[in-house]
Amino acid sequence: MRNLIFISAFIFHFIMFSAYAQSDWQAEVDSIIQKNTENQQLGVTVGITKNNKLVYHNYTGLANLEYNVPFNDSTIIGLASVTKQFTAACIAVLEKQKLLSVEEDIRKYIPELKVYEKPIRIKHLLNHTSGIRNHNVLLSLQGFDYEHRGYTNEMIQNLMFRQRDVNGIAGKKMLYSNTNYVFLALIVERVSGKTIADFAKDQLFEPLGMKNTFYRKDLEEVVSNKACGYYFDGKEYKHPKSLTLCVGAGGVKTTISDISEWSKIFLDNAHPFAYIAKFLTTKDALNDGSEITQARGVFVWEYAGKTVIEHGGRDIGMRSHFICIPKEKMSIMVYANSEHINAQGIAFNILDEINNNAETVTETNEQSIYQHSKSELEKFVGSYQEKNSDLLMNFFIENDTLKVKTNMGNTAVPLISSSENTLHRLNAKNVVYAFYNTSKNNQNSDIDLGVDFGGARFYFEKVELFPAEKFNTKEYVGKFYSDELDITYHIFQEKGNLVLSFPNNENILLSSRRKDEFGTGRRMRLSFKRNKNGKIHAFKVAAEGTVKDILFERIE
Repeated sequence: MRNLIFISAFIFHFIMFSAYAQSDWQAEVDSIIQKNTENQQLGVTVGITKNNKLVYHNYTGLANLEYNVPFNDSTIIGLASVTKQFTAACIAVLEKQKLLSVEEDIRKYIPELKVYEKPIRIKHLLNHTSGIRNHNVLLSLQGFDYEHRGYTNEMIQNLMFRQRDVNGIAGKKMLYSNTNYVFLALIVERVSGKTIADFAKDQLFEPLGMKNTFYRKDLEEVVSNKACGYYFDGKEYKHPKSLTLCVGAGGVKTTISDISEWSKIFLDNAHPFAYIAKFLTTKDALNDGSEITQARGVFVWEYAGKTVIEHGGRDIGMRSHFICIPKEKMSIMVYANSEHINAQGIAFNILDEINNNAETVTETNEQSIYQHSKSELEKFVGSYQEKNSDLLMNFFIENDTLKVKTNMGNTAVPLISSSENTLHRLNAKNVVYAFYNTSKNNQNSDIDLGVDFGGARFYFEKVELFPAEKFNTKEYVGKFYSDELDITYHIFQEKGNLVLSFPNNENILLSSRRKDEFGTGRRMRLSFKRNKNGKIHAFKVAAEGTVKDILFERIE
């Protein structure tokens, strides 16, 4: 009997919610799901809407390994960062009610924050241009013990109130930070006088008929029919036991059916909540007047000749992705309860397949794609380091193809020409590499490369690495303290190598980068500072592209 239950969990269950006949694209979507979940006990649930109807709902695999429970029509799924659009929608409701304005300084509602060089406005939180450091990265730099501890919104707020600086002037650059949405949740609560869970229930979920959608309020609450997340430790699947309850950047749970209701606000201009869709898809300009793909809780950009509205979510043991294509009156939602199933890849593969089977040809003409000559590609060759981390990308030419390999990856990825200064991954058109400083018409002199992962952009500069043998490692040995993080780092020598240790992060080998600069191989970089006598007295830490200039001063 148990084997029958187990086998049934892998049988694809297809449901049609309209009079649409099964088409070729639907069979191909089945195939995409099957290909991406082969040899997996865990699985996915996928929903596709067309013309305000859920026309496709398919699922495979087990939602719960402990009890061999398969996914079903009403499985409760976690959204992780796909939550951000709901938090942003709460701000939209409050602005419509004239209780706040996105142009207001956030210190009006969060006076505990330091006064920075320029005001941070609510819109800067919404579009990730605030410059506020990402709390997830700060916790990692503190050596936070995720296995035995959890954090709350209040803990994150208190950590951020200690920060003396930000990553940059508000409105200058898009840098994705979960903390923006923790602060937005706080603003919702302080303005409305309700928890964000209660406010969203009253103002969004109930009016929209999303009966099974909610923000988590209690780690111990019973959620029936939910999908459990899992990760593979190299030997077996494990179920992560999180003690964290932090909402705003994440925290919403829902169903495929409810998400199909939500998608209507983007696809139906006559919808009563269409004003929220307009608010969410507004792309504010940067200080220099340029536009960004990050709107408000969603990314809005052109893909295969069509405007897409999308966002992904990831957490330990799960992945999610949501896409709306207004021109096609269509949306796609993919959830996977395994880190090893690429929900984003499945979502865009589905979109590609539907585009390929569309009656009309897409606006993207393969023959019109820019083709780089070998001499043009040679301009891009070299080593590029992420501006706020130690991540290195090495670009080289092999068989007339530009390829890229990172210091954290095992294989080189071939790139395909898109335009004079842009290329994309061979099997992922949504991952775009844009090179600057390669022509006279350069508008981004402070960066040499921008890598766009479907809207989330990371910045790199071309670098010349300092030979490791030229470092006098003894100069860097010592203990260094950060007041902002309230933590001490210990740097010492071991077998001729420079090594870093701090709580829950022992014996990290440091690798040379530029002069007086070392990397950990974990997207973390230490840049040492010398006093007027040339002696090392401090260093600044940058990490994961979203935190920079955390000062550590020598204490011994």
